Amino acid sequence: MVAKDEFRHCMSEFATGVTVVTTLDDAGQVHGMSANSFTSVCLEPPLVLICVGHSTNTFGFVEKNKRFGVNVLSAHQEDIGRYFARRPEDRHDDVDYEYTMSPGGVPMLEGTLVSFECHVVNSHVHGDHTVYVAEVKAVEQGKPNLPLLFFQSKWFANGAIW
Repeated sequence: MVAKDEFRHCMSEFATGVTVVTTLDDAGQVHGMSANSFTSVCLEPPLVLICVGHSTNTFGFVEKNKRFGVNVLSAHQEDIGRYFARRPEDRHDDVDYEYTMSPGGVPMLEGTLVSFECHVVNSHVHGDHTVYVAEVKAVEQGKPNLPLLFFQSKWFANGAIW
């Protein structure tokens, strides 16, 4: 079996975009986590998947709410990506972000490349994560911009990794 640290390092060789998965916490406040485990599943119906670690607060809220937003960050949103990459108790800096509520009651970050309102249709537990398959119920497209990228555990905000 491949060791956890080796696997993490090898997976960092795969360049990805950066998303923030958003939902509501038990008090009805916006809760989110940065994620790069996001992909489309099919077009008919429009399905996506995300993977959420069981040790995250997001796991419990998605499990309860059965709906979430996936917000694809643009190059100028690195501070938002870094903010949501930390656990809530470690978010000491003040990062400004705005959101609107989707028609289905999901918080959608403003200024993103695109945001998806997703409703869980299936979930699968694999090791320390749950894979959520969700139907896209609504999208909000932002203004054209460069994407925020993540490669070799580094953030790239200029649209290029070299």
